[in-house]
Amino acid sequence: MALLSGLLACTGCAADIPSDRATLTVAGPLASLQADTLTLPPGSPQLPALLADPAGWQPEPAAEGVERSSVRGDFDADGWLRTSVFSWDDSRGWEVHMAYGEGGRTPPATVRIWMQAPRGSGQPDWPMGEGTVRYAGATRILSYKGRRPGAEGREDFERSLTLGPSHWVELEESTSVAPDGAAVRKRRQVMARDAQGRPVDDAELLDGAEYRVSNQYFLPDGQGNPRRIVRLYRAAGAAQDAPVLRAEVILRTLRYQDETR
Repeated sequence: MALLSGLLACTGCAADIPSDRATLTVAGPLASLQADTLTLPPGSPQLPALLADPAGWQPEPAAEGVERSSVRGDFDADGWLRTSVFSWDDSRGWEVHMAYGEGGRTPPATVRIWMQAPRGSGQPDWPMGEGTVRYAGATRILSYKGRRPGAEGREDFERSLTLGPSHWVELEESTSVAPDGAAVRKRRQVMARDAQGRPVDDAELLDGAEYRVSNQYFLPDGQGNPRRIVRLYRAAGAAQDAPVLRAEVILRTLRYQDETR
């Protein structure tokens, strides 16, 4: 959620609107952020090892019970997200690309989405669709109608982000409706933050289940931003020491504007 929360734009005065970078709890002039996520779903045999060493655990390359995905976002000098790329297990080299506000408009008000074919495959890219991004008070909304390979009809997608007084994202909600009418809903709400403003407790709706999520931060870089985040999912309303049902390990690579010159 922290990176994809930048997929926004607005209709008011640009000078009064916090940039995408400003909505993240990241110190320094961020130029790009790559997040490689290791997801341990319910029942993963890797959970005990992660809980024993959350700061250092790494799975073996072919370890069972680990799902891998990656997202990268690039920001302009003013802090607006301009491009992002998403890949995942079993994508066979395909990547989802998103471009915001093509033509340099600030803040971005449009998004174009396509699947890029594997390099060297000779296959054409797949245009998924175009959408809009808008700002209404403290809420930022991205919406588009898109196509997926092998699926008839169009998918309706909408994501809304609600910012708090410090311009950080407090609530993220999204709904995806497939051509057959099946809907997938997700929600994440920040319940508590640490002294640096980073979320430490969240309430999350994922795959139809409600969770309480605790976030742990490790390996700060030179700006003090963590390069490793461990997210532990427990049943909603459960105690802090209740069994962990699923987990995420997010490995981050952060680059800053002064490193890109």
